[in-house]
Amino acid sequence: MPQLDYSAKLLDMEDIELKDVINEASHIQLRFRMQLRAHECPVCHALTRSVHDYRLQTAKDIPFQGKPVFWLYEKRRYRCTSCGKRFYENNYLLPKFHRITNRLAMLCLNELQSKCSRKDIAQRLNISQSTVARWMQLVDYGRPPKLPKVLSIDEFRGNAGGSKFQCILTSPRDKSIVDILPDRTSAHILDYLKAFSNRDSVIYMVMDMNKEYLKIAQTLFRNATVVIDRFHVVRYSTWALENVRKRVQKALLPEQRKYFKRSRRLLLSHMQNLSDDNKQAVEHMLLFSRDLREAYLLKEAFYSFMASADSIEAKLRLRQFRMYAFTADIPEFNACLTMLENWEPYILNAFDCPYSNGFTEGVNNTIKVMKRVAYGYRSFDNFRRRILMTLNANRVPVTNS
Repeated sequence: MPQLDYSAKLLDMEDIELKDVINEASHIQLRFRMQLRAHECPVCHALTRSVHDYRLQTAKDIPFQGKPVFWLYEKRRYRCTSCGKRFYENNYLLPKFHRITNRLAMLCLNELQSKCSRKDIAQRLNISQSTVARWMQLVDYGRPPKLPKVLSIDEFRGNAGGSKFQCILTSPRDKSIVDILPDRTSAHILDYLKAFSNRDSVIYMVMDMNKEYLKIAQTLFRNATVVIDRFHVVRYSTWALENVRKRVQKALLPEQRKYFKRSRRLLLSHMQNLSDDNKQAVEHMLLFSRDLREAYLLKEAFYSFMASADSIEAKLRLRQFRMYAFTADIPEFNACLTMLENWEPYILNAFDCPYSNGFTEGVNNTIKVMKRVAYGYRSFDNFRRRILMTLNANRVPVTNS
C-alpha cells in the first residue's frame, strides 16, 4: 500500500485521494480530492463521470497530534452529459455550505458533555465560541414523557435567567436528572408537574424540609410516601453541637480556643470511629464544660437514632433522644427538637425507604463546578442544556437540524 494510502487510513479518510500533507509547527494542512466516481444529476437523475472543473475549498477538521487541521479540498463540479446541469460532488465529511467537518461538529458536541467552558472547547478545537454555542443549540432536551416512580426534588443557586435559585428534579433510583426548572416557586413547580398523567405511579417523594415541597407532594402525589433526606436531618444535631462548642470556647484562653477550633472534627465524628488517642483528646475537651459534655452525648444519641435499621427502631431511639434532650436542657438543641416535632412522620419514612437525596446533592455540587468554570450563565436555557448534556448520559436529546 502506498504511503499516502496509509496516511488516509490513519486520518479515517480512505475514500479520498490525498495529494499532500503539510505538517507545520502551528498546524497541519491536508490537500486532497475525493475519489472519482459516477454521480447522479439532481435534475434528470442520469449518471455522469464528466468533470467540469475544480474549486478549492478550505475547511477545519478535528485536531491531530495536538495541532489544528485545515483542509484544502479540491472540490469537483460535474457536468451532466444528458441535460448539461453543473453540480458539486457529494461529500460525506463536509455538509453543503459548511466550513467545519461533520466529525469536528460531533467532537464539539462530545466536548460539551465535559465539565469545561465553551471558551476552553473553542480554543482546544480551533473554532470560535459562537460556533460552539451554535452547535450546542442544535441539541434540545424537551419535557420528559413521564415521571419516575421515585422522585427527588431540591433547589440550587444557579443565578440564571433572572432567578437566583433553580429547581432540580431527579430520579434517585435511575441516577438521572428528570428536569431543571427555571425557579423554585411552588406555582411554577405545580404547573410543571400537573402536566404529567402518571403522577399516581410515583411511590416515593424525597425532599428536604421545605413546607412548599410538602404541599406539592400532598396535592399532586396521592400515592407517594414523603421522605425527608437523612442528611438534612442529621446536620441539625451537628449544628447544635457546633454552636455549643463556639459558646464554650469563647470563655477560654486564646491557645485553648485555637485547640478547640482545630479539633472540631473530633467532636463531630462518631465516638466508635475514633482512635484511642483521639478519644483521649475528646475526653480532655469535654472536661472544660458540662454543657459541652451533654451536647456531645446528645450528638451520639442522635447518631444512634440515625443508625436505626427501620422506622420502628428509629421511633424508639427518637423517644430516648428527646428524653435526654429535655433533661439536658441545652438551648442550642431547641431547633433540633422543633424540627423533629414538625417532621417526625416523614423522617421516620426514610428508615423504610432505600432512596435518599444523595444523588441529587452530588449533582448540585457538580453544577456548582460547571457554573464556576463558566463564570456563570445568563441564559437559563443554555444552563439547563449544559447540565443535561454533561450529567444526563441516559437522556436522549432531540437534534434540531
